[in-house]
Amino acid sequence: MGNGRNGVNDLIGKLWGEAKTPLYRNAIFLMANSVVGQGLAFFFWVIVARVYAETDVGYAVALFSTVNFVAGLALLGQTFALIRYLPETEDRVGLINTSLTLVGLTTILLTGGLLLVLALLGLDLGFVLESPVYPVTILAGALACSLGPILDNAAIALRRSDIAMWRTVALGLVKIPLAVAIALTLSTTLGVGRFGVFLALVASLVVSVLLEALWLFPKILAGYVPRIRTRFARLRPLMRFSGGNYAASVVGSAGNGLLPLLILQVLGAAGAANAAYFYVASAVAALLSVISGSAFTSFYAEASYGKADRHRDERRALLLTLALLIPGIAVFWIFARFVLLLFGGASQSYADFATDPLRILTLASIPAVANNLLTTRVRVRRRTLPLIVGAAITSGVTLGLGYVLLGSSGITGLSIACVVGAAVATPYYWLVARKSFEAEPLEPAEPAPLQP
Repeated sequence: MGNGRNGVNDLIGKLWGEAKTPLYRNAIFLMANSVVGQGLAFFFWVIVARVYAETDVGYAVALFSTVNFVAGLALLGQTFALIRYLPETEDRVGLINTSLTLVGLTTILLTGGLLLVLALLGLDLGFVLESPVYPVTILAGALACSLGPILDNAAIALRRSDIAMWRTVALGLVKIPLAVAIALTLSTTLGVGRFGVFLALVASLVVSVLLEALWLFPKILAGYVPRIRTRFARLRPLMRFSGGNYAASVVGSAGNGLLPLLILQVLGAAGAANAAYFYVASAVAALLSVISGSAFTSFYAEASYGKADRHRDERRALLLTLALLIPGIAVFWIFARFVLLLFGGASQSYADFATDPLRILTLASIPAVANNLLTTRVRVRRRTLPLIVGAAITSGVTLGLGYVLLGSSGITGLSIACVVGAAVATPYYWLVARKSFEAEPLEPAEPAPLQP
């Protein structure tokens, strides 16, 4: 009896010891960040779906997704580079502020380009030029979408992913009441419901980024104060590494960020409502995809430190992913319609049109495990071409097949295209990254730390 109790205590102690390791601590906070963020976003969309018309939600998410895509272009691959290089850098404050300055300036230029494209082509988003309040809000949203990830990934590199989680909490807590307040006041005054949804998304993002930059980040990095720093020459080592990551992220983000706009273009009059249905299904299904993403992002951060046992940490990340993902898929598949019935109040339109897409999209989390594991190996080894090729495969198949299936099967077909797009890249990633870390030395040769 005593031996059994001692065995259980030893097991609990071992598990607790594992949970306290930097890899699991970072991974757990990253997952908590995503779960909290997606959970609060879930309640946000439940409320928005009840307050705003489906077409307004559709136009707003298409605009926000497009702005977020442009903000992703402005990141220049700095998020991955910061995780890889910040741990070995002496002037961490200077490096972070220089990255923020470069990304901020790039965001302003690209946002101007987006407004020019909309002025020339429209792309079903031409309404943003009807009022000066839209361009101002779009610029604020683009800056928040680009600067926030820089701070988040810098915190991950410092093994403090809890900072990103608290920003996400602030984002969700501000966003929900703001959406209701705007619906009852400003949005009604302007007569444009879609602006109310978009403004709630942007304003809450701005508040959360300011909170992180001015209050949260100084608590984990002594002497940090956000300032404009233009010593871009010190970013050259990062840019050489981040260039390939940037190209891969741009190509990869096209396969997600442009989908609402694709729905508007292909489905015509029915596009706005279907964009709303697909966006809600994607947001719910994303809860599963963040499991492997968080685990392997944490592994990537740990592998960037000297004397890292990469083989052991990779195995830990995989086991954590599978332990959470397998039951998660079962739950989402069974309760998909029940969850979607919470949207739209008395209307069952979200449940009627988004249940099948949601169930299909949950399956995308399966190839995501293999893809995240293999692409993390590629990034740790500082290779970038496989990331670009794999992202091109995924985005090309998703957008190409999605365009075809949208016309014949609507957003259900588009969901199938998303799963196929994720799966077809896996064999290629396996071909280029199948070699494990087991035979590699614990401490790889590293370049000299970046100097101030």
